[in-house]
Amino acid sequence: MATLKVKLIHPAAKLPARMTPGSAGLDLYAVESIELPPTRCDQSGCADVGRALVPTGIILQLPPGTVGKVASRSGLSVNSNIEAGAGWIDSDYRGELKVELKNLSSKPYKVNPGDRIAQLVILPLVDVEVESALHLDDTERNSSGFGSTDSRCEK
Repeated sequence: MATLKVKLIHPAAKLPARMTPGSAGLDLYAVESIELPPTRCDQSGCADVGRALVPTGIILQLPPGTVGKVASRSGLSVNSNIEAGAGWIDSDYRGELKVELKNLSSKPYKVNPGDRIAQLVILPLVDVEVESALHLDDTERNSSGFGSTDSRCEK
């Protein structure tokens, strides 16, 4: 089993924790009180998504050959419309882990110290060599994208 090294840099910081033996993600905790503004909409649609960077008070050293993915917690998503935003963590990053939270609701949302705000999933990373190519192998799908497989499921 690989080791995730974690440096606590805030008095309220907690080690990421897996809540059940089968959980894919390790829960991440807030160390500060932050109010996430609501998403504001106008006649043309949602113009301003409420968001904030929430400090976790931790610095990670990911195992070699891995990458970290910050993902939303299902309970926050379903119950409060709070989603984790951009969240890829490179193995050579040594700054504080901060979680972008998006409040997709129409009401402010309060994050308190100790709240579980997101999940950290550690994934293997395939190292690739990039080369220029004049020709690529054909596939059944080829360049079809953005919903192109939907019609196949409906048949």
